[in-house]
Amino acid sequence: MINKFFYTCLSGLLLTCSFGYSQPTTLTGSDNSWRIAINPNGTIRSYETYRNGVWDSIPFRNDNKSGPRWDGIDLSLVDKNNLLFEGTQNQITYRLQYTSAGNHLAIKAEITNHSQVEFAPLAARLIVGVNSEMRTFPDWNNKFFPTLLRCEKTHLWGYFMSPTQRILGICTAEPVASYNLNYIQEGNMWFDWGHQIRTASLALLHKLPLPARHPQDLASLRPGEKKQWTIHLGEIDKLENVKPTLALWGNNPLLECSQYTVAEGETITYKLFGCDNKNSTIELLTPLGKVMPVAGNSISFKDGKGVYTIRLTAGAKTSEAMVNVRENWSWYLKNAGDHVFKYPPIVGLSCEQIYGYYTAFIGAKYFPDKAKDKMLIQRFEKQLAMMWDTVAWTPNPDAYPHRLQNHSTTMGILAKLWEATHELRYLELAAHIADYLASDKVQTPDGVYRSHKTYYTAVIYPAKSMLDLALCEKRLIAEPVWKERYERHFNSAARAINDLLIRRDDIDTEGDLTFEDGMVSCCALQIGLLGLWQENEELKNVYANAAKYVLNKHQCLEQLQIPDTRMRGATLRYWEALDIYFLPNQVMNSPHGWTGWKIYASYYLYLLTGDEFYLRDFMDTLGAAAQIMAPTGKLRWAFLPDPFVKAKILVQNPQQPRAALQVDSVVGEQYLDMISPWYRPDDESGFHFFGQGQDGLGKRGSAGDNTVQEIFKVMEECALTQAYLIVREDGSFQAWNCKATKKGATIDVVPNERYIDKLHVNSKIPTTVTVSLNGKKHKQEVTGMQWIGEQPPFLLTQSASSASAQRLDLTARQDTSRILLNPDKGWYHHYLDNSITDDTVVTRYAAKGYKFPLDINSTLHLGCFRYFQRSI
Repeated sequence: MINKFFYTCLSGLLLTCSFGYSQPTTLTGSDNSWRIAINPNGTIRSYETYRNGVWDSIPFRNDNKSGPRWDGIDLSLVDKNNLLFEGTQNQITYRLQYTSAGNHLAIKAEITNHSQVEFAPLAARLIVGVNSEMRTFPDWNNKFFPTLLRCEKTHLWGYFMSPTQRILGICTAEPVASYNLNYIQEGNMWFDWGHQIRTASLALLHKLPLPARHPQDLASLRPGEKKQWTIHLGEIDKLENVKPTLALWGNNPLLECSQYTVAEGETITYKLFGCDNKNSTIELLTPLGKVMPVAGNSISFKDGKGVYTIRLTAGAKTSEAMVNVRENWSWYLKNAGDHVFKYPPIVGLSCEQIYGYYTAFIGAKYFPDKAKDKMLIQRFEKQLAMMWDTVAWTPNPDAYPHRLQNHSTTMGILAKLWEATHELRYLELAAHIADYLASDKVQTPDGVYRSHKTYYTAVIYPAKSMLDLALCEKRLIAEPVWKERYERHFNSAARAINDLLIRRDDIDTEGDLTFEDGMVSCCALQIGLLGLWQENEELKNVYANAAKYVLNKHQCLEQLQIPDTRMRGATLRYWEALDIYFLPNQVMNSPHGWTGWKIYASYYLYLLTGDEFYLRDFMDTLGAAAQIMAPTGKLRWAFLPDPFVKAKILVQNPQQPRAALQVDSVVGEQYLDMISPWYRPDDESGFHFFGQGQDGLGKRGSAGDNTVQEIFKVMEECALTQAYLIVREDGSFQAWNCKATKKGATIDVVPNERYIDKLHVNSKIPTTVTVSLNGKKHKQEVTGMQWIGEQPPFLLTQSASSASAQRLDLTARQDTSRILLNPDKGWYHHYLDNSITDDTVVTRYAAKGYKFPLDINSTLHLGCFRYFQRSI
């Protein structure tokens, strides 16, 4: 391992030295909108586009993952006039040629077999070389994550995206066998984490098996055979232009659906790019195997529930999309609850192991079963006593108390248990844990929840959990003790979130720092949630704008363009596979249980802004996440989008049902099963910690795969009990979780299931709505956004502006003698120990384009800093 690391570093150094100071070859777009400098070995040294009057760079790597380059092949310039690079290895000749395609770069890749035998490698890869390694703020703002790569039968398309929402589109005009992401631990088969991706590669040839949608005939080259590809690479101005632009560049048909998850009886519309209805055909493949023609611009799904494939054909080219007709949300929640009862949680070092109690106690509220509920409550109470000293109210040292999410999750579970049972002792227990989190043992004067100096405010949303508890306590504030607790816990959450309001994505998380999905989405969701508590509209907009700013940056980690119901809207995580002791650990999990955090954020932003995009987004994302549950009701762990992974997976030992066998396997674009249902200790009463056992396998009882339960928690909050109706300015309307029918001047709404007790109406014009909820008929005139029926809990709150007021003088804690080691890390890291003044902060950040001041309300002053709003 050490030698491999050494030689990797050495090869990168030698590569840099070999051409780092050589005169590059240059190419400028024929429209002068872009330019590149090419190294002597054919890789891109720099790529710039002309934006807003200045040249702006798109970063490419300068190490052994620089590119574009044929992996493992040395190229040299053989024709300077035509920018042609060539190299030969084992009688296989590889070529790259750079040309201008007007407003973007075109790269012609060629491979020829001059030998007398078939050339059949595992893969013939073209490393793209775009720098995707996001390590620190603000550097990660200019790194381009490989957000989407998708192989169709006849072409490849996708894009890289930065947190600042710059987009580098990529497509081919020819079929590409596969692709892969160059994870920092690529090829490693040992227990390790890594939160970085170096770049991505196109596998122009690749051995089988591959997903059925991929070409199946690009595994080899016959003697004398030559294959060529044209790879288009260029900047695209915004997400909605990705598909039309790539369709034009590669002459490829693409489609976009209005929804990717629908309820039974609903229809969708679609848009075509690169073709139209006159020169293309569309077929619908149903879950039962039927093939149906599609006419017009809408599609109905009349062959039952399940996943439908839409196949678009234009000339010799094809593209696919997938749409799911879902079950009722209650079906998923009931089956998830049955799973928890059948395979009850085991306690250990991580809250992931007990996350199933959320689902269990939500089920106890909506679908009570006395025997099941009693068993799970008793089990949880025993485990709670193991995790906490319930006299001193301190966490058990053996229960990894430094992981603050363990405590906030336990607190949140207790709040759910109180909602189900209304037994006051559970709320008392939750309040004690909240007091610990709000104490100076955890919450520092700036409002941050910290453990060993690590920033935990955005690690599984502790401030949201605190607000969820405060909502329960709010119902009891007629009693002074509960009023005091409510105010104390609300204050704690508000202080923590107001700190996020200022820092935004300039924060830390546990583990290897990166522009991390959960860190960013948990920041956005908590800012958005506190915004919903605000009564002052101007102040509410401050939180909404901040949450939107953060979630916009997060879009580079979301599957917002993929036409696949299984993944649409899902977040991109790639270090969680050890939760099921899967090797390699770095594989993409999308969706994963933690995708739920982004669903909260989109849900809150929809309620704050009324923007239809967020409603569609959180519904499609929830629909994708829900499909982790198989049509049979079996609960799985996550979906793996990577098309080809050589893996070691755990399977149940048929001779010892609670033990495992590790088997070699090839997996790709598929769901992965949970292991916690069977990989359990003989004695489940103690702590069971994650790690590698003496047999080289993971320890029994320590799987973290119940992260999937977050999906059912967010499902209850945003979908189980509410329906949505949008009425647009032109009078058109659309409904979610209900059926809406125009009857004269009235829109009549019928909920999809009996658990729906509230309807959110968002109408741009005056509209009369009728609906029956909980047996009560409502008729209401609505303009703007309004709830009909039960009110969501956060609308029953009354935010006290004084609760947000924090003005802390930290001058006494300054250390003026230490050197500022990393001035770009973020001002909040340095104020205490470098005597950075408010004016210094304003000067430094104003130079970076931030606006000062936005002094809306003195309650927004935190620390000794002036509240500011970044340019958004």
